[in-house]
Amino acid sequence: MKKVTIKDVAKDAQVSIATVSKVINNKGYVSKSTLDAVLQSINKLGYSVNANARSLKAAKSNKIAVLTSDISNPYLMSIAKDVEEMIRSLNSHMLLLSHNDNPEIEKTSLKIIIEQQVDALVIIPTGENGDLIESIKKMNIPVIAIDREVDEVETDLIVDDNYFGSYESIKYLYQLGHKRIGIIYGHQKNSIGRDRFTGAIAALEDLSIETDPSLIHPADFKEDLAYRATIELLMQPTPPTAIYSCNNTMTAGVLKAIRDQDMKIPEDISVIAFGDNSQWELVNPKLTLMTQPTKRIGIEASIMLKNRLTLMERFAAQKKVMKPTLIKGDSCKSI
Repeated sequence: MKKVTIKDVAKDAQVSIATVSKVINNKGYVSKSTLDAVLQSINKLGYSVNANARSLKAAKSNKIAVLTSDISNPYLMSIAKDVEEMIRSLNSHMLLLSHNDNPEIEKTSLKIIIEQQVDALVIIPTGENGDLIESIKKMNIPVIAIDREVDEVETDLIVDDNYFGSYESIKYLYQLGHKRIGIIYGHQKNSIGRDRFTGAIAALEDLSIETDPSLIHPADFKEDLAYRATIELLMQPTPPTAIYSCNNTMTAGVLKAIRDQDMKIPEDISVIAFGDNSQWELVNPKLTLMTQPTKRIGIEASIMLKNRLTLMERFAAQKKVMKPTLIKGDSCKSI
């Protein structure tokens, strides 16, 4: 097969070779429409920038982009802080952006990141825009994904074992005698949502717990939707004896709904949640949590970033999966 050249990309995108060079070397201004055309051609033709050539020609910008899903999420911001410390140690600056789990905002943010001529990208992805992220990789810009995978794109990756965490959460409630368990889950647009959902459902099936659709509610990882879903659970003629919430943001909605229904935890209902424990340190009773190793994730993601920017040799994409830990609080009771 003929090797795709920069000339082929220029011809396909209907631009000059010099313009393509600006894009792949992150050097010089090009319009948004031209940038889109070049990136689309790079991805369509499978063009890959020669790493050695780029390192000789392109100057570093000393800018590293961090694209997160939610700047109000303490767990994600804790990770971003560890990454920022590493970025500063590399005499670089962090560009922080958020996509709010909206693929269109993520797409716009990724284009801004390319325009800013960054040296690397640390991303908590929506799960979509894989073609654009693949194009960024082909420009030899390192991509480190945290918390979620970029679907069908191989990057350095550090994630929780979300399937395991969900499975073990349901299993713990079952061991306490619960068989009518409400599940508040996010969405299945990305790996974290899919894995936490499928882990919980697999546990129900393996433990021979009836999978009652009326007990399983999507809440799109949003507090207000989790609030409404919890109210629906609690107002059923036969409400669940326990609720499993699949992330911190939704847990806030779950707890508010239980409070507004004048119910007590765990006397009236048990609660277990997947998430970081720092957000719940002042909550009474103490929540039972499937916790994420936040500090470790932040540090190891930072080291992945440093290795990509400082080590001369090329190496395969790294994947690190960390098992969450059950921390027993006072929010679950035996029945």
